[in-house]
Amino acid sequence: MTPFFEEKEISTVLQSFPSLQLDEDKRHEIASHIRRERELLVQMKKRKKYAKVIGGAVASFALLFIAYQWIPSEVTSSVPSAQQTNTGKSQSTNASEIIMPSGTVLTIDRKIQAYVDEALDKTNAAYNPENMSVVVTDPNTGEILAMGSRRKHEYNDGLAESVRAIPDPVVAFPIVTLAAAIEEGRYHDNEVYDSGTYEITPRQMIKDYNRGVGWGKITYLEGIQRSSNVAFAKLGYERLPKDSLGKYLKRFGFGAKTDTIFGEEAGQIPKMDTPYDVAMAATGHAGTATAIQQVAAIGAIANGGDLLKPHMSKKGKSDTKHDYKVRQVITKETAKRVREILESAISSAAGASKAFSIKEYIVAGQAGIAEKRDQQGSFIEGKYTYSFIGFAPSDDPKLLVYIAVDDPQTDLGVKLWGQEIVAPPFKEIMENSLQYIQQR
Repeated sequence: MTPFFEEKEISTVLQSFPSLQLDEDKRHEIASHIRRERELLVQMKKRKKYAKVIGGAVASFALLFIAYQWIPSEVTSSVPSAQQTNTGKSQSTNASEIIMPSGTVLTIDRKIQAYVDEALDKTNAAYNPENMSVVVTDPNTGEILAMGSRRKHEYNDGLAESVRAIPDPVVAFPIVTLAAAIEEGRYHDNEVYDSGTYEITPRQMIKDYNRGVGWGKITYLEGIQRSSNVAFAKLGYERLPKDSLGKYLKRFGFGAKTDTIFGEEAGQIPKMDTPYDVAMAATGHAGTATAIQQVAAIGAIANGGDLLKPHMSKKGKSDTKHDYKVRQVITKETAKRVREILESAISSAAGASKAFSIKEYIVAGQAGIAEKRDQQGSFIEGKYTYSFIGFAPSDDPKLLVYIAVDDPQTDLGVKLWGQEIVAPPFKEIMENSLQYIQQR
């Protein structure tokens, strides 16, 4: 990692704190300190100890706060350094404890972060996956309340899992497809279609996840509830006007950086040159997206149609939703209808995501399974990424949780379904966090 990388990182993060000025010598000094901290973090086995302090995906901000310890007169509090963390003491951040000179605070909530770390540790112990990632936001403000990740192997680029563009965003793209179809007046609950296998062009087929068997002739509402690939493919290709799907994906923020965390990747909206390309994109089996992009996009469904910029810092209590609004992507009426349908995917008898229901709260969301790809883009047999994005309570969302578990080590039967892998940590994080919010 070159000095230029750290100095650029400092410049990027400092944009959130305009009142803090650093001369060139001080930036060089801080960059050198950050490099030493990073080297120590790499030595910590899988960064587990560091993750317990701040959640692995908050590293870019935390490393800068570590460096601020070298400027004691300009901060009121700071995150412990890696050397201090290495004592083995478990600590957590609290947004109210990290206050910058301008009154800017971190949005990370200490309690919710602790719930995330605990759930990740349990899942990691049970399944030893390649990677895991969790992001928790307030969809009404865009505030990131907690983030966490676990990795089996360290990457050379130093990117957090939440800002790495992952192939096949199968939870977010289908929701955008549904929202676009409703917004364009092309979706009807009771319209019937043939589920199972959809041959778009000769020898190019979209299959439902039950090996293309499907459930016979069913309504589109039931198809969405069952997470039918064929339903989403037909909506995206047959129902939406030509070129509409790509425009909606861009409108929801895909293919562009959110500028939330340094090093964030832009992701890629898939090419839609052929009917098959469009159908695959509608199901989420194409293109790439980051976790941050996905929580921002689905946050727009939860909050009534507004795409908000995700953020980990704010200027005290003066910040409002308006300060972070990027644009309105759909009407309130469309957002409400999508929420109702996503709720029914969990609460209805036909719902494919019943495992994500919580006793005391009504959840709305979408689950997905994506076969892993190698560096050339080819599928890797027997390796899957399981993900879920959901918000609750669905009629007045307070929290949105995204979780992805990559290549868990378990038997084939579990791998073919996978909900028992991602449902427990999602439910634990969501339920504990909602109870905490109600009580505070």
